[in-house]
Amino acid sequence: MHRFLPIVLAGLLFGTGIMTSCRQTGKDNQDEIFCDKDSATLKVAILPIRECDVLRYAQESGLAEQMGLRLEVIPFDATMDIDTAILSETAHVYFCDSLRIQRIENDSLRPDALLHVPVKAMLIANKDKNIENVAGLHTHMVGLTRWSQLEQWAEEMSDTVSETNIYHAQINSIPLRYRMVYDGLIDAAIIPQPWADSLTDTGHRLLEERILYGMGFFTSPHIRNDSLRQKQAQLLKKVYTEALGQQTD
Repeated sequence: MHRFLPIVLAGLLFGTGIMTSCRQTGKDNQDEIFCDKDSATLKVAILPIRECDVLRYAQESGLAEQMGLRLEVIPFDATMDIDTAILSETAHVYFCDSLRIQRIENDSLRPDALLHVPVKAMLIANKDKNIENVAGLHTHMVGLTRWSQLEQWAEEMSDTVSETNIYHAQINSIPLRYRMVYDGLIDAAIIPQPWADSLTDTGHRLLEERILYGMGFFTSPHIRNDSLRQKQAQLLKKVYTEALGQQTD
């Protein structure tokens, strides 16, 4: 039996080495985080919008890795899908709408604000609907996400334009919302970039545009007491800023 003891001890030491291999070091004044692949990767749920493409660029270009953050972006087509992802602990950080976050009544499930990101969105009408301006949307359907900055914008339009009643069609998927406007299956939609530019480039009518300030990245409530994840989340802010700067140069 004693012949196998060195093998058993070697296995135990190897396993212990894996469990304790996570460490942090300084590199060029940045916090670089080393660990085994699964535990070191920060997972971020994103939407298919230009503001989230910044992190996709950071991952694919290797910038995030260079800055000491192993990053994995998880794409979703709709904020409703991200709602489900939050409740199922799919990621560590989520791109979401603050109005939707506020609707989570349980404090233990509500994500914490990490980084506010202004989002450019456009109100676009199908080119064949003969809608010339916002007032022309009276009794027409506008595709948007319910309980969101988009719906708040639509409600403000109805309030400011006399005798205008805009109907809200809940179309959560951004690619589907784009396609329905493009094909004329819905009169108009509030839609972010780059989808909005694609619609106007093909002749659909821009009625109004706005910068929405209530969106951004939120950290999962499940990492509140996880010092490594919190450190990674703070590093994510630096990665986002650097990637945004590189894209705009």
